[in-house]
Amino acid sequence: MLSKQDNELLTRVGQGSPMGNLMREYWIPVLLSSELPEIDSVPLRMRLLGEDLIAFRDTDGRVGMLGAQCPHRGASLFFGRNEERGLRCVYHGWKFDVTGACVDMPNEPPESSFKNKVHHVAYPCVERAGAVWVYMGSREVPPPLPELEWMSVPDEHRILAKRVQYSNWAQAIEGEIDSSHLAFTHSRVPDHQPLSGEQEVALASMQLYQRRDTHPHFDVLDTDYGVLIAARRDAEPDTYYYRISQFLMPFWTLVSSGTERHDPARGTRAFIPIDDENVMVFATTFHPLRPLTERERSVLKTGGGAGFVGQDHLLPPTTAPFGAWRPIASAANDYFIDREAQRTSEFSGIKEFWAQDAALQETMGAIFDRSGEHLGSSDAAIIRMRMRLLNAAKAMTDSGVKAPAVDEPDLYRVRASMAVLPRDVEWLRATEDLRRVVVGTNPGGAAVGFPVPAR
Repeated sequence: MLSKQDNELLTRVGQGSPMGNLMREYWIPVLLSSELPEIDSVPLRMRLLGEDLIAFRDTDGRVGMLGAQCPHRGASLFFGRNEERGLRCVYHGWKFDVTGACVDMPNEPPESSFKNKVHHVAYPCVERAGAVWVYMGSREVPPPLPELEWMSVPDEHRILAKRVQYSNWAQAIEGEIDSSHLAFTHSRVPDHQPLSGEQEVALASMQLYQRRDTHPHFDVLDTDYGVLIAARRDAEPDTYYYRISQFLMPFWTLVSSGTERHDPARGTRAFIPIDDENVMVFATTFHPLRPLTERERSVLKTGGGAGFVGQDHLLPPTTAPFGAWRPIASAANDYFIDREAQRTSEFSGIKEFWAQDAALQETMGAIFDRSGEHLGSSDAAIIRMRMRLLNAAKAMTDSGVKAPAVDEPDLYRVRASMAVLPRDVEWLRATEDLRRVVVGTNPGGAAVGFPVPAR
């Protein structure tokens, strides 16, 4: 459990909060480039780390991220005119460029220099890998972007999506690194029934091991970039099955594809606080070596996978922040739980993969009180991730210690993986090559049964 004080520190992300200050030191992906499709495009309402913002693409194609209220009299810049390299408030005509400089103040006399004394809230943005990134931190010169693997592949090798979840960000990311719940939340009813010999032969080994062993042993290690997590299950009498996940500061996760394909697509997710009670899940599926197939894209666009809701499973878009990314399934309709399916097919009774998680995380309450929880050995990864975040936030607040990995983008060039290893082999050493991004390789599920590298 956490103390009430540490729970507040972990979950609160507004301006001036220790966790919010820590997150602001990192670049944050907030938009798909396609959401601002053209120059002088319609402004978008944004909300990030509790701050209301307005995003726009100017005449030169640059993206601006301004405070939502005009600094003159507080009118909303959402109604502004995006014209000639700036966003103009329609109340009195004040105009701001992407840096927040006031470039025109037509309701003041021509000889007035007042516009030179007004500077609006503005955060620097860059575009890379099909996403708009914003830096909200204290540095005059922002740090480098993280070198996540999906950012270096061609556009046709990846697909990006988002979804809104109505809970604190920590509840969402904790579920992502929790390999224990896979044997329950995302399982099927037949998975909990005895297997015949023929059924065991028919199952992929990963599925078989997960089904046999529902209480994995966790090894968790602090790294320069976050936390390395290995969930170990019994495989054969002389082997273990390892599912290796990564937590990367401050809100990134890499998890195994969960398949034994020799050429799997990979996934990366970020759990970015909209505010204290809502989170934006930024999901990427990519392949390091080849374009995604039409079938792979179709599966994702129809809602296949943890991060992708599916185009037909979203509410009609609105102009609210992230209003195009609100799922239909919600607490208001009980996530369309099917009690008959719960008895006969889906263990949770909830069909959509992402909703199986969201239903449990959102109904904890907007901010779960962790001082009343009871943690077991299967929660080791969650405990370590919390401590990593809390220690980093406290160190930065109390002693000015730099945010971990923020100036070392290459640290983010790591992978999730899985492997079946002899029981007398030390997994950390044996999986070293699988956990590094090596250009031109994609071991993924091919790691199952892989020969231990010679050293």
